[in-house]
Amino acid sequence: MSTYVEGTGAGPFESAYVSVDGSGQVVAYLGASPQGQGHETVFSQICADELMLCPDEITIRVGDTANLAFGAGTYASRSAVNAGSAIQIASAKLRGKILAVAATMLEVEAADLQMENGKVFVRTEPEKCMTYKEIAGAARPGNRCKMPVGMEPGLQVTHYFVPPTVTFSSSVHIAIVEVDKVTGFAELKGYSVVHDAGKVINPMIVDGQVQGGIAQGIGAALYEEVVYDEKGQLLTGSYMDYLLPTAMEIPTVEKSHQEFLSTRNPLGIKGVGEGGAISPPAAIANAVVDALAPLDITINQLPISPSKLRNWIKEAETKKHKIEIS
Repeated sequence: MSTYVEGTGAGPFESAYVSVDGSGQVVAYLGASPQGQGHETVFSQICADELMLCPDEITIRVGDTANLAFGAGTYASRSAVNAGSAIQIASAKLRGKILAVAATMLEVEAADLQMENGKVFVRTEPEKCMTYKEIAGAARPGNRCKMPVGMEPGLQVTHYFVPPTVTFSSSVHIAIVEVDKVTGFAELKGYSVVHDAGKVINPMIVDGQVQGGIAQGIGAALYEEVVYDEKGQLLTGSYMDYLLPTAMEIPTVEKSHQEFLSTRNPLGIKGVGEGGAISPPAAIANAVVDALAPLDITINQLPISPSKLRNWIKEAETKKHKIEIS
């Protein structure tokens, strides 16, 4: 077994700019750019929840300082925590502007309105409604602007979320390992994890990140090693020599999630991007030690290669034999 606690969602800030354009389409610009983590999916979900739309009706754009000048970036398991909070708060503020303009147009109080499927309507009279396109037109500056007094024209909001400090995610990993004492080969027979990343926005993406992280952790535990010769020449400079686990070596991980919400952001999110990779080396090393429990073996270096493990077994057997004789 292995457990960990990780500080995730580091600052200093993250940004979001959310708008309704002249056609009624919602576009959100973010300062954190993804590299394949599924940000567009998660952030469109968060924005859609606030504006009562389907996620596929939200356009997410990243990596353009012409649209959003400041952004901190994607690292340290921080994007869902910080960019997610930024887009949630910006979307909530935009929701308020939409309702304020619609209330002026429909001559009712904003509290009497409801949003759904790109329309705003009076709760008690659903036939009295306005589309986002009509509201966006009425929010434009000019003599016909329907914005309440004191509110800036246009349906757009920029928000910078500044976290007070990190959020702490955690998990428990359990590895089942079978060791061949003759060859020193350690085979993974099973792997389970229970993880707490706070509010899980998209379970499929979280499961994928945990599974991929564990694959990386297994590589660190059993396969990957940077080796130099006595002259400092790198001997593992290509994938011909640097051993990576493949799908054949990575088990399907049994996963479970607990949701203890963070109090440091409005969605209760904790980071998950690095979580899967942290615990596998310790869990696997502990499992190997447990499998060889009759021997006094301590593992304090990685990877646990067959040659290293066979040497440790030989040393432990020799030591045990000397103790028995004496």
